[in-house]
Amino acid sequence: MAIQNRLTRTLGIEHPVLLAPMDIVARGRLAAAVSHAGGLGLIGGGYGDGGWVEREWASAGNARVCCGFITWSLAKRPGVLASVVAHQPAAVMLSFGDPRPFAAAMREAGSRLICQVVAVAQAREAAAAGADVIVAQGTEAGGHGGPKPLSTLLPRVVDARPETPVVAARGIVDGASSTGHHRRGITNGRGWWNTRRSARQVSMAIAE
Repeated sequence: MAIQNRLTRTLGIEHPVLLAPMDIVARGRLAAAVSHAGGLGLIGGGYGDGGWVEREWASAGNARVCCGFITWSLAKRPGVLASVVAHQPAAVMLSFGDPRPFAAAMREAGSRLICQVVAVAQAREAAAAGADVIVAQGTEAGGHGGPKPLSTLLPRVVDARPETPVVAARGIVDGASSTGHHRRGITNGRGWWNTRRSARQVSMAIAE
């Protein structure tokens, strides 16, 4: 049964679940599987390896996939964003940096802007850039975490931007840990870490 809320309506998905665009791990086939299941699959653009992103985009076939980048790294390779928006993705996620220099290009492509933040100040910055969705990542999450746990950060971001859909991110790996957050939405990477479509499993299989 589909769960509809502001997030699903904003992104045009059936379920309020986003694949976290973890660098290398969130490859095209995994993003496609999440999108086909009714969520939003994001390819892990990470630090801006344009060749890898294009190969994974091709491997996603005709699935409605999107992409995500580390914002401060994308600033060093802005051409990668131009290649991605040429695919006219439904959304692009920018994480942990000022998204304003990239917002115009995304608007012109008709893509929604998703901003991942670890502080209320970053949420306000995202709002100034016209973010359609804000992802609040607690310190429990893997990767580039901030100092605040999700239980503290999430309500503060919601209070600061009540008109914007806010998604929870903090190492959610199963139904129990997502309880309550589905009303807003969750983004998840580790939950798919060991699936056969993740690049991590492909790398392990090759190594073996």
